[in-house]
Amino acid sequence: MRYKLFQAEQKVVPMTDFSPVSVWSESSLHPTASPDFSESTRPAPYQEARAGRRRGQRRPAAGLAADVHELLESMARKRVPRLDAIRSRVSDLRGATDLLLVDEAMQRLHAAATALDFMAGRTDEGTENFILQGEAAVEQCASFVPVAVGFAQRHAVQGPVARLVWIDLVIESNSLQKRVRQSARWLAEMDQDLVSRRKWISSEVTVRAIEELARRGAIMHAKLQNVHRLCGHARNVHLLCEQQASERTQLCATLHDKVRPSCIELEEALRPLVHAATYRVLVPTELMAAIDARHELQVVLTQAAAQVERLRVGDQELGAQLAHMEDKAHAAA
Repeated sequence: MRYKLFQAEQKVVPMTDFSPVSVWSESSLHPTASPDFSESTRPAPYQEARAGRRRGQRRPAAGLAADVHELLESMARKRVPRLDAIRSRVSDLRGATDLLLVDEAMQRLHAAATALDFMAGRTDEGTENFILQGEAAVEQCASFVPVAVGFAQRHAVQGPVARLVWIDLVIESNSLQKRVRQSARWLAEMDQDLVSRRKWISSEVTVRAIEELARRGAIMHAKLQNVHRLCGHARNVHLLCEQQASERTQLCATLHDKVRPSCIELEEALRPLVHAATYRVLVPTELMAAIDARHELQVVLTQAAAQVERLRVGDQELGAQLAHMEDKAHAAA
């Protein structure tokens, strides 16, 4: 019997995940705690008796303040810099440069196609201008195809890499938010204890001590709010990144399935016309195919331009959220 009691007393309750070296960690365990907290290895009757005593006691505000301070220091030293490093990697993978290249190529292509004056090819005076316009449009059609292909290839290669970084962002943000919730619970317990003590204090020294604890609690609450906002910005960044990835996939499909075939069709229709215009006036019937191809290209370019604009707006919002994250991370560090 004595040996069994000795064994029960030698077993140790694992510390919480939030405060591994805190003296108050064991008393913060709750029967309904999350799975991150390890269960006690003590015998059931002893554990129930201990829980009963704990329900009738309130943890002192000084100890709670020490735990919150310790957890905030741990977050500022490890978790926040780690999340900020991931934020920097997300910023590097935004891909605004690729989008700018596609946008500029689309604008040049649209301008060259719109400048085509098919009526000029039917007169001797305007033939030279039509030849120059046709050559410029053919050149832009030919140069746009590799731009569209390169954009799609980079998206296919960089997309999975970027998604892994976004997953790291979510994991680190959730881990940090879990510690924020634990600290918030401790601050709430600390506030309850201070409210209770104010009801029966009489010593001026005790009053000053309580007010000092309240002041420290307000400072820690402000720091905790800052970390909480950092996690909120991280969630917004992840959502915007997923939206941008979906928009980029749709733009790649539009460029590959609509713009690229229209470019090839207009180029193939213009080449014989430009060649014929060097030695004769064009007739209306041979212009119809090029006119229809130009119209189709303008339609799909307008659709792609709208998608590019949505991506640009989303990228600006993403940049703003990343800037907010950086500010909050520096303030919390």
